[in-house]
Amino acid sequence: MTTLMDDLRYARRAFAKNPGFTALVLATLALGIGSVVAIFSIANGVLLRPLPFRDPDRLVRIGHVRPDTVVARPTFSPQDIEDLKAAHPGLASASAWTYFPGLSTASLTGAGEPERLPAANVDGAFFETLGMPAAAGRFLTADDDREGKNHVAVISTSLWKRRFGGDRSMIGRPLVLDGTPFEVVGVMPPGFEFPSAEVDLWMPLSNLGEDSTPHRREIRWLDVVGRLAPGATLPQARAGIEALYARLAQQYPDSNKGFEHALVVPLATAVTGDVRKPIALLLGAVSLVLLIGCVNVANLLLARASVRRREIAIRAALGAGRGRLVRQLLTESLLLSFTGGLLGLLLARWGIDGLMSFAGGHVPRASGIRMDSGVVLFAVLLSVATGIAFGLLPALAAARGSVRGALEGSGARGGTDSRAARSLRRGLVVGEITLAVALLVGAGLLVRSFWRLTHADPGLRAESVLTLSVVVPSDVYNAEKDGPYRARMLAALRALPGVAAAGLSKTLPLHGGGEPYPVLVEGRPDLEKYKAPGGAIIVSPGYFSALGIPILRGRDFTDSDIETEKTVLLVNRKLARTLWGDADPIGKGLVFGGKQRLEVIGVVGDVRQEGLGQTPFATMYVPMSIFPRGSLKFYLRTQGDPTALAASARAAIHRLDPNQAISDMQPLTEVVAETVAGPRFLTLLVGVFGAAALLLAAIGVYGVISFSVARRTREIGVRIALGADRAAVRRLVLREGMALALSGLALGLVAALALSRVLSSVLFETRTHDPVTLAVVGVLLLLVALLACAIPARRAANLDPQEALRVEV
Repeated sequence: MTTLMDDLRYARRAFAKNPGFTALVLATLALGIGSVVAIFSIANGVLLRPLPFRDPDRLVRIGHVRPDTVVARPTFSPQDIEDLKAAHPGLASASAWTYFPGLSTASLTGAGEPERLPAANVDGAFFETLGMPAAAGRFLTADDDREGKNHVAVISTSLWKRRFGGDRSMIGRPLVLDGTPFEVVGVMPPGFEFPSAEVDLWMPLSNLGEDSTPHRREIRWLDVVGRLAPGATLPQARAGIEALYARLAQQYPDSNKGFEHALVVPLATAVTGDVRKPIALLLGAVSLVLLIGCVNVANLLLARASVRRREIAIRAALGAGRGRLVRQLLTESLLLSFTGGLLGLLLARWGIDGLMSFAGGHVPRASGIRMDSGVVLFAVLLSVATGIAFGLLPALAAARGSVRGALEGSGARGGTDSRAARSLRRGLVVGEITLAVALLVGAGLLVRSFWRLTHADPGLRAESVLTLSVVVPSDVYNAEKDGPYRARMLAALRALPGVAAAGLSKTLPLHGGGEPYPVLVEGRPDLEKYKAPGGAIIVSPGYFSALGIPILRGRDFTDSDIETEKTVLLVNRKLARTLWGDADPIGKGLVFGGKQRLEVIGVVGDVRQEGLGQTPFATMYVPMSIFPRGSLKFYLRTQGDPTALAASARAAIHRLDPNQAISDMQPLTEVVAETVAGPRFLTLLVGVFGAAALLLAAIGVYGVISFSVARRTREIGVRIALGADRAAVRRLVLREGMALALSGLALGLVAALALSRVLSSVLFETRTHDPVTLAVVGVLLLLVALLACAIPARRAANLDPQEALRVEV
């Protein structure tokens, strides 16, 4: 311990004498370690931390595997749920819920400003299955999910504090939701984020009657979570559920055929499935940056050890063994890494808030992301590993040197290094260039993919469109089936100055939500129970004009269609081609529910309804007068800035009903931008890490070439004194640096082609071996390397021979 303290004091004094060197090393380590710790904190909170439920490893998400479907949708009908609960294949319990972001809401009135609240409807076994107690009051039970007793609700902690100041007397008091009193029976604890962190209300599933959602076996709108039975395993539960599915497919072939294969995954995997790969990619990218930083620091330490050859030789001559010298040098490295790690922790704490703010609420389980003891322990272990990684090789190289050669050798500026030392430094630079190129290619592929994604044609024109959402109160909806009320709102918004067109739908474009109605296709007996992959989008007249969706053939819905209750619909181009090929679809019929015939009156352009990253699906557009819904999305095409119309639009609706809650009022361009928030987050971070890797590689090339010029000062001076052209000297130095860059580039491109395959699943219309990306990265790397070499080359060419020859030998 005494010698360790001596080593630490000596290291501190040595670093204090070289503040520039010390600052550069600490900055490199702080950025590298801090970045890794920040991303690890996200991974720890999202992926590694157990779900806050009882025995979370026993919870599973249950669904179907559909080979003909590429978009994930809820896969159970109420009848399927009843059969599953009756069979209990490998399950202790199972629970159903439904929640559609942006659609599942309830309007809170009578407690201040009307507000739309995200609401999940759950059955009576939901909280018992999860094993999550309420923070105050109680959770919902099976008795609450019965008609006559189902006007109860559990509220989130955030709503409890935001609207009611955390008042415990709220338990047992009513909330007016959609015009109906609901008794608050409990408050969920902080951090409860299932099925979504946005949910503020949990209400019994039985409140959703046939009018709001069809309760037919072929209409699947429910999700299921289950708890494995004691002793049961995941494969056993999957086998039991598949046996049930097979029986249902035989018993109900019209509705259940094709749903024979079970999807049973751990609930933790289902909750975080969308972000697992992006977080893993970010961890890999930031680890490469840290590795490049370690190589850079190792090169700096090798250069410093070369300058300290005399000092190390004297220590050896005075009796210090090789192990003692290695320990001293490793102590210095560990002191640097611990100090860099401490600074990195501070950077990570600041960086986590910035990362989560930029992520914009698109990271699940975000409340669990924090700098806890596990993250600090990880930072300590990472600092130790980093210190050993960059310090061991220079320490061994320095301790192996010849004592006699070092004592008889030259000084810091005039001497030469051994060939092994020069080769080692150059090899490290080639290695970090290789890693930087691989990371840059990955960043370039993501940038190119993101550019293609954001420039994909959505099938509509989002510019100059204001969108807003309302949910018709249940008392109004039940009294009028929301027809006259909806028509009055739409008419009031159309009449506003500056509105060129107005329409509404149940769902947002680019957010899915098509209802999967099976239809009979007239003239196609082979398609007796056809389901359009894009489902049925429920819209009003003016919808296509407001969104700029072109009418390719036929005509749009009109108000007269609604007033006379004509049974008409429109289809998109893909559905028309799928069902009728090149034949004219106008006048063709689709029969809903085996009895209601709707006639095709028009064909519209294809819209990427499921998101910019999905190709358009075959889709039907049906009038809301035939399929009334209480959740409404309005679209106002304006003649100027859409945000300027927000106040007058809100006032127009409140003139009809002062208690009508309005939410999500924003330009449609922001809605479109939100759909690519995840790819934008991944692309930006990997791009930043790629830029950092490029900068570190440039610093590495600059450092090696500068050190080489400094060590060869006398040699270069002799060359110039003997008549060497200064341009030739410049070319000599440039050639040395560019040889390293070209070697690293060649190896890096090979590594990039191998590593970029892991990106294939997150790329949009971009090949992993995209030639444009590879060419741009190659040219960029060579330009940066040329710039890094130019400064020491210019310094070498401008040497004064007389000054250079005075350098001590």
